[in-house]
Amino acid sequence: MKKGLLTTILLAGISLLGQAQISIADARILAPGTNVTVKGLVLNGAELGDIRYIQDNTGNIAAFGATLLDGVLRGDSIQVTGPLFNYNSLLEISPVSSVTVINSGNPLPTPTSITTVSGYIESFEAKLVTVSAALFTETGTFSTAGSGTNYDITDAAGTAQVRVVTSTNIDGTPIPTDEVSVTGIMSQFAPGGTGGYQLLPRDLADISTGGNPPVFSTGLTQTDITTSSFTVNFSTLNPGNTIIYYGLTTALGSVSSDVALVTTHAHNLTGLTAGTIYYVQAASVSATNDTSFSAISAMATASNSSGQIKVWFNNTVDNSVSTGTNAIFVNGAMDDTIIWYLDHAKYSVDLAIYNIDNINNIITAINDAYSRGLDVRVICDSGVDDFNYGLINIGPGKKKKSPPDGSTNADGALYGIMHNKFIVVDAISTDPDDAWVITGSMNFTDAQVKIDKQNIIAIQDQSLARGYRLEFDELFNGKFGPDKSNNTPHEFIIGGNRVELYFSPSDETETRMLEKINTADYDLHFAVFSFTRFGISYEIEDAVTERGVFAAGIYDQTDASDSTAVNILEDALGDKFFNYSGSNLLHHKYLLIDANCSQSDPLVWTGSHNWSTSANSRNDENTLVIHDSTTTNIYYQEFMQRYKEEGATTFVSEKCDFVGVEEQVVENSLLLYPNPAQNELNIYANNLADFDLLYIYDLSGKKMLSTAVNNQALININTSDFSAGVYFIVIQNEETIYSKQFIKQ
Repeated sequence: MKKGLLTTILLAGISLLGQAQISIADARILAPGTNVTVKGLVLNGAELGDIRYIQDNTGNIAAFGATLLDGVLRGDSIQVTGPLFNYNSLLEISPVSSVTVINSGNPLPTPTSITTVSGYIESFEAKLVTVSAALFTETGTFSTAGSGTNYDITDAAGTAQVRVVTSTNIDGTPIPTDEVSVTGIMSQFAPGGTGGYQLLPRDLADISTGGNPPVFSTGLTQTDITTSSFTVNFSTLNPGNTIIYYGLTTALGSVSSDVALVTTHAHNLTGLTAGTIYYVQAASVSATNDTSFSAISAMATASNSSGQIKVWFNNTVDNSVSTGTNAIFVNGAMDDTIIWYLDHAKYSVDLAIYNIDNINNIITAINDAYSRGLDVRVICDSGVDDFNYGLINIGPGKKKKSPPDGSTNADGALYGIMHNKFIVVDAISTDPDDAWVITGSMNFTDAQVKIDKQNIIAIQDQSLARGYRLEFDELFNGKFGPDKSNNTPHEFIIGGNRVELYFSPSDETETRMLEKINTADYDLHFAVFSFTRFGISYEIEDAVTERGVFAAGIYDQTDASDSTAVNILEDALGDKFFNYSGSNLLHHKYLLIDANCSQSDPLVWTGSHNWSTSANSRNDENTLVIHDSTTTNIYYQEFMQRYKEEGATTFVSEKCDFVGVEEQVVENSLLLYPNPAQNELNIYANNLADFDLLYIYDLSGKKMLSTAVNNQALININTSDFSAGVYFIVIQNEETIYSKQFIKQ
């Protein structure tokens, strides 16, 4: 009653702050810094962050508040007070000093129809609008970093920007290839004072192909890989059937389908050939005969190769922490290893290297392979000196340099460096045991081979070799950095172990790294040359502070003008975090997850990718993720040697009592409702209060949430930020662990 009375007083214009309410139109013409109070209908919720766009019958305006706007939803009618502020040309009430929610659940206005020309103007700022019959100019998936990413759309009038905000459920979903209507808030970001208008869709429902299509809410993923089959997985917002088009080229040609109308799709393709890359596209048709399509993805079957994995380090290792397979220290002679693989190639060599010289006769071995009649191709970075580049004699048209670092393509996007260090041997051979991939952190120069701290890894696998060769072909055909597409397989089964492969900047490599860090249950160790990405630091900090993960690391360099990335971890890790003190380079780029917890999917992340902005957004890089306890322990032996050399005194405990998800799947009488869930999920059981912890995992085993039960009989979980799909609730105490599935729509 008192709240209703206060609302009535406020609506009557008697503000306790003494601020008279005015219309939004009147507020928009006042000078920045003027304190105003307006009333309006809210057009968006937390999906766009801490900002709310509001309208009344005279106009629209943005309101920004770090905490006061929390919980304010679409359809709320609110009164808001604060000073006017131009944030990069967007007029805001910022910071909000007072908010009153008058009522909720009001219908939103019909979006105003605009074109990419007519609607991207000041009079539409902060307004709910729709662009119809539009096409996105990019393909693949919406991949955002930081606060969001801009995408171009075209219609009959021209071209304009759509900004996908990271906190929306659009992030990570396929970019539509058909004509769409894009609804959202017309915002503005123009540090220079003019232009910069951006349409902000609020969720997947704002990007519509018309009718009632299923709408892909995830990209395609691959599981259950064998030599003759694999399963294609995806989710849709609305029910639809499952159609998989596939073939050996992007022309596809074959089709397999399932008529069941579902939102969680898993379709097994059979009768495939071992060691082969297939191109796959999914479609889904709703009950109303509306169709949605995915982008085309590359997927590989398992090969009949041996799956051998060999790792070498050119500096001492600590075999005292070996679990049975000792790491190999070759006393600086890494050149002999490279030359051995070049000398034993039978049919082809594809070599991509940032820097090279012939002091150790590696170029001689490349030329010898060509002289034996092999198909030899080499790609170098533009910075390789002309003398050494000139020593590579493999026939006309068989070697290439990347565009200069800092140059731009036709669209004005910056090229970085061609920073790869990989060799693909005999990918064209029909014998699966001829194919090898050799990669790691080492460039092929004398100092890198003999002095700097390095690792190389060799894997005998036909499928992986063909995946690397596909990337090499793209580079060799002149597509570097921003010109590349996400067109290689990412999932492999090698020697019975899961292996992932990513190339930068096309494959969202840093996003994949953050996902891996989020899976750490017990321990995390890393050694990296260049470290400037503070998003990685925050993810590691969360692992330590929220999940109790032991984390330790060593880095060599950071940005002298902005050391945020290392400052965060200096605070979070304390005496377990070191700036490398050696006179040479710590040139590794590896991350180890759960190296001391064999039941929690130990993995090693390695390759050429530094933890830097240029590596993530401009450079050509390659990254392997190997899910194997033995390989992870081999790298752990190297880490422990470097760690102890830095004077470390704090080490991970020997005992790991983590129980993996696969061992927890025991159904009980948990009641989950509503199931399927949309924005919230209630969890109830008679004995729920007897349990200590509650987790939510997605189908890949990624931990999405962990929380204490705290003797509650009923737990409410906010699922609004979860992508559509299938998840598992897991609860446990010291004696019992239960799991149950739910669906997020």
